[in-house]
Amino acid sequence: MRKALEDVEFPFTTPEQLSQYLPYLMTRLSNRWQVKQDSDLRSLGIQGATMRIMSCLRAYKQLTVNEISVLSVTEQSTVSRLVEQLVTSGMAQREIDESDQRVRRVSLTSKGRKKLKETAPLVNRNYHNMTDDIDPAQLAVCVEVLQAMLKKIRVHDL
Repeated sequence: MRKALEDVEFPFTTPEQLSQYLPYLMTRLSNRWQVKQDSDLRSLGIQGATMRIMSCLRAYKQLTVNEISVLSVTEQSTVSRLVEQLVTSGMAQREIDESDQRVRRVSLTSKGRKKLKETAPLVNRNYHNMTDDIDPAQLAVCVEVLQAMLKKIRVHDL
């Protein structure tokens, strides 16, 4: 298998070569996931980027807008706008950082956690549809490999 992958070099001369190129596969997967997820989330009145921001806040508890931007893979200007919407709607709050008065930390409110929990069945269903017939051990290896690759090309420390 390793030899076949080494033979895949840009530019591609066959569909088979293209279909073996990892960045191409990751981009297609990410795009298809996002399109499906965004479409489904609309029924709950939430955008995919907003759900990613809320998920990051739920996992990390408190983040700056810059940190949210990196972790949610969303442009900083979009994050700023969406955080403002979350604050205005009562789903998030901003607090002054204890160690630096210039920094604002964002966190979810109970209303925001409730809204995020409302998205869980939909997100979980989409995830399971994508991974159902894949061996859990293979999924674990996939996650491990993707995390290792991300560390190699990481621009930020988050």
